[in-house]
Amino acid sequence: MTDKWMPPEGTKITMPSVRVTAGGFKYQRGADVQATWRKHGWTPPSANMPPPPPEKPSELPFIKPLRAVR
Repeated sequence: MTDKWMPPEGTKITMPSVRVTAGGFKYQRGADVQATWRKHGWTPPSANMPPPPPEKPSELPFIKPLRAVR
């Protein structure tokens, strides 16, 4: 099979630029992945979203907690 696979129209594939076997790659346990991507210009999708609305107070009547019976 000599044909190269092409992604569907309208999609984008991002290939990693640093291979694990590269000399400049150093594994760090517990690394902050989002911080690493932000250094390269990435912003999370939630950064452009409005904050969620405040929670509504519960309209249920107050229920007394059960007491332990011995």
